[in-house]
Amino acid sequence: MKLIKHATIPASYCDADVKLSVVGAFQMVEDLVTEMMGELSIDGLICMNKYKAMWIFVRNRIEMRHPLAWKEAYTAECYISMIGKAKLNVDTVLKNAENTIALASRLELCAVDLETMKLRKMDTVGLDGSITAEEAECEIKYERGKFIPDQCLDTVTVRSSDIDYCHHTNNISYIRYLMNQRSVAEHAQRPVQIIEVQYAGQTHEGDVLEICSCHGTEEETGKEYYMIRHGNESVLHCLVIR
Repeated sequence: MKLIKHATIPASYCDADVKLSVVGAFQMVEDLVTEMMGELSIDGLICMNKYKAMWIFVRNRIEMRHPLAWKEAYTAECYISMIGKAKLNVDTVLKNAENTIALASRLELCAVDLETMKLRKMDTVGLDGSITAEEAECEIKYERGKFIPDQCLDTVTVRSSDIDYCHHTNNISYIRYLMNQRSVAEHAQRPVQIIEVQYAGQTHEGDVLEICSCHGTEEETGKEYYMIRHGNESVLHCLVIR
């Protein structure tokens, strides 16, 4: 099943340049994925209430290939591109009026049992064979390599507005923390083309987080590496290409 929507870019998803922001892109992808999974009766609330499990974002790579501007028309396609034993990939593609891919995302998810906190197999959370994967429209590959922290850039405290329905810090809040490490002028001069986030842990209201710059074990010119830590524990790794 493929969710297809036609819409225009809303102002609330745009940055100071009146173009789709990185935060807006993550929010748009999350909204589309949630709606698509809702159509399949496997979204987060159904997963909790019916299967006693919760969906966890493992990693998400977003490639912003062509800037989309406020009020610009687009067509969104969102679908499951891979179903494994204990994880699935959901692809989201946004095309502009010329039918060119403007944004492509691949989100990897897993399900965790609410009582044991252990991974659940996909066939125990509604993906029992009645739902099949679609052929991927474009190939999106995740990066490899480890992140090694260099220095702390900022500290933030998780507030009530950052908390999602699982009572964890919302994935979008993490992206906002990261994007705030650059000024409006810096984002305008060197806009993000690719961003990949790997989620490594959960945080809660009141937690104090460190946003750190990093270097990678497979570091390349033009790539920025970040980590968010809670105490000595890594919560998130992020690669940015501008």
